Amino acid sequence: MRPTLTSGIATLLLACAGLAAAQTMTPVTDPQDPENQRINAVLQAYTRCVSQGDRAGFERLLLDTSIPFMGLRGSLPADFAPGLPAVQAYAGFRQSVFESGRKYAQRFYDIHIERDGDLAQASLKFETRLVEQGGGGQGWKILHLLKVRGDWKIASEFYTVDNLPNDKS
Repeated sequence: MRPTLTSGIATLLLACAGLAAAQTMTPVTDPQDPENQRINAVLQAYTRCVSQGDRAGFERLLLDTSIPFMGLRGSLPADFAPGLPAVQAYAGFRQSVFESGRKYAQRFYDIHIERDGDLAQASLKFETRLVEQGGGGQGWKILHLLKVRGDWKIASEFYTVDNLPNDKS
């Protein structure tokens, strides 16, 4: 009996599925992994730079100051214009955090790092407090990082932000 074209295609699809399964990425999530520790050092430097008002130090953590960098309060505004310029909002963050004269204290917690080769993702929760005025914000963020010439650099940041409990700002 001759195989039909349909059975030949089915065999080929099964073989491709098996090959794809064999090449499935297994991200490194071990907190003891040396590269994950280096990524965690970037996250610690991030909060230190924000808390100390160190703009130059913070910008050294970024791949570039034009990376996708955007915060939102739960959902996108109705007038959101899709496109890369709409999410390149680091300039607003820089102005608010490093150029406003306000002092912040920031911390990250519930940190989860996944990595495959020179690409990593850190998902975490944060709390940022205004030191003198009180209040501040909290939320969740995702950072994508690339290992460039041996150093981990933040390639994008997206975050949500809400007022801290009991803050009416």
